[in-house]
Amino acid sequence: MVEQLKFIVEQLKRPPFNRKDYNILTFDNLTNNQLLQVLTDVFAVVDPYDPSHKIDIRDEEPDKTATRHMNTLKMLGYRPKLETDVNTFRQNLVSGDKSVVFPILQWLLEKIPEHKERAYLGRYLSRIDVPSEFLSDPEIAEQHERSDELMEEFKEVHREYKELTSTPHTIEDLRRDIKQLEDEKETLQKRLEKQKTKVQKVPASQIELAKTYRQEVDKEEKLNNMKQDLNNVIHQLEQKIQRLERQIADQRSSSFDQSPEAIMKRMEEENQVNSYLVTDKFPKQLSQMKIKLKYYEEVTNNKALGQTEITNYRAKITELNSVINKLHEKRVLTKDPTADNLAVFRQQALIVARRKEQAAERLTQLRAENDTLEKQFGQNLPMGKTGASSTAKSSGQIPQGEEFQRYVNVLRHKSNSYKRKRQEINDMTAELQLLKRTEELLKEQVEQIKGRMGMEERKQGIEGYFSTQERLEELSTMKMEQDELKGKTLDEITGLIKTLNNRISSKKAELDPILKEVKPLRAKIQELRNEYEAKKSRYDALNANFETSRSTLESEVRGFYEEQYAQESRFHTLRAQMLINAVQLKRANDEQSSYMSKDKATKSNREQLNKQINDCEVRVKNNRERQKQTKDVQIDGTKQLKYWRDLLRMMELKRKIAMGES
Repeated sequence: MVEQLKFIVEQLKRPPFNRKDYNILTFDNLTNNQLLQVLTDVFAVVDPYDPSHKIDIRDEEPDKTATRHMNTLKMLGYRPKLETDVNTFRQNLVSGDKSVVFPILQWLLEKIPEHKERAYLGRYLSRIDVPSEFLSDPEIAEQHERSDELMEEFKEVHREYKELTSTPHTIEDLRRDIKQLEDEKETLQKRLEKQKTKVQKVPASQIELAKTYRQEVDKEEKLNNMKQDLNNVIHQLEQKIQRLERQIADQRSSSFDQSPEAIMKRMEEENQVNSYLVTDKFPKQLSQMKIKLKYYEEVTNNKALGQTEITNYRAKITELNSVINKLHEKRVLTKDPTADNLAVFRQQALIVARRKEQAAERLTQLRAENDTLEKQFGQNLPMGKTGASSTAKSSGQIPQGEEFQRYVNVLRHKSNSYKRKRQEINDMTAELQLLKRTEELLKEQVEQIKGRMGMEERKQGIEGYFSTQERLEELSTMKMEQDELKGKTLDEITGLIKTLNNRISSKKAELDPILKEVKPLRAKIQELRNEYEAKKSRYDALNANFETSRSTLESEVRGFYEEQYAQESRFHTLRAQMLINAVQLKRANDEQSSYMSKDKATKSNREQLNKQINDCEVRVKNNRERQKQTKDVQIDGTKQLKYWRDLLRMMELKRKIAMGES
């Protein structure tokens, strides 16, 4: 279970799913609806052509989801475990049970490309189940046959496509094909040029006549095709009429001189026969097939048996058979023949049951032969009529002579055979009814005798003796059947083992010359391997020396590069310093020459700077004098402002005194 979960989670993490958030714990804790959603997403990847999978299952009804999943699994060919019932499997799938969803996910994720191809093919190769009553309509039957033909054509085209895609085409082959096509193109162009030169010499009137003739030929071909289509339609209508006439004749012949009582009696007989086949014969055959299948599964699941084990099993079987025979003889000796009053009736019932079973098998065989003959008759009759119609079309009259006589003889022979088989079926049905009636009478007598035997057993105080004896006989019979089946199974296993041993010996015989050829090659491979190891060791040593010397040289080169970079930076720094010094030296020389020059028109920087200094000193002196004057004016203004304020205060006091205010 853990390995299964691990595989599913790893596959879902890969493209195109990209479920990176899943791990074993989170995936195991998903709810059932979430698991069904994951299954739907996987179906959407496997079958991208079906848009019904690209859906949120919460928006879909559970029944529709289950139906969609079941149809998809059926199309992909998924088979659940043998012990799983279909209804149980469907219920678990609807509920999203982990025991069902996990195996399906593992099966889908193991072979996604194959499932994609199967889903793609399933869209075009899914047969439509048409009821048999609708197939009697010729148009529906024709469309059904046409659908089968298209499916076969699709299979052929797909097979060719697979062969083409699987066949490798090299570049040389493609170039060769291209060159061949180019050569053919040049040849056709040359022929076309020659034809053009020839046509240019032909008069225009002849060209027009040729063109008209070609148009008339095309028109005639179209008319012939239309005629052929009309003949086919007429032929199909004739077949339909003949089929309907034959059905009417069959209905009339079956209903001729038949009373309702006879029809009801025949239907009751057929119903009884079919009920016996369904309730008794077919279930017994099915149980036998299941037992045989179970044995085959056990054989295939177990490991292969050796000759010693088979001998031991056969010895055990022989020993058990001898023990069973001794017990049977002992039971026969201890049994009182006079006490068993039902032995005669039991023997008669066994004989009747065997005859009944033989009659049922014979009836099944005759029915199969009857169906085969009816199919052959239905196929050959249209063929004969088709041949007759084609002959009539070609010669204009009905076929006669030996051909018609052969056809009549074939029909007469098949009709007689059909009547004979039909009579045998009726006889077997009547005999089966007689045997069933005899069996019913014997059963009634057996029940009466059982009642009397039960009363006698109760009187004697041995109640249940007869039922126990019957049970022992049934068990003995079942044991014999099982032993016979086991013997057949062991024989089949022995034959299978012999076949496998023969195949193994034949394969060994085929491999012996190959192994003889391989032995010297192995020695040669060993020599080449030793030589390779020696040369490889030498190569490794040389490579190590080379790497050492290379690393040394690289370190030296790296040091030289660093030194070069340092020298270059120093060179550029000194060069810049030289340029600065040269500029400063030039300015100093210019200053000296202008200072020493007698030309007063050009003043030196020193004189200009002295002049600027003097001007600045004059401006500073003037500013200081103005500052002093401003300070004096400020002091006088401040005093005068104080005087005015005192005057205003005194005048205010006088006003208040004059007005009598305190």
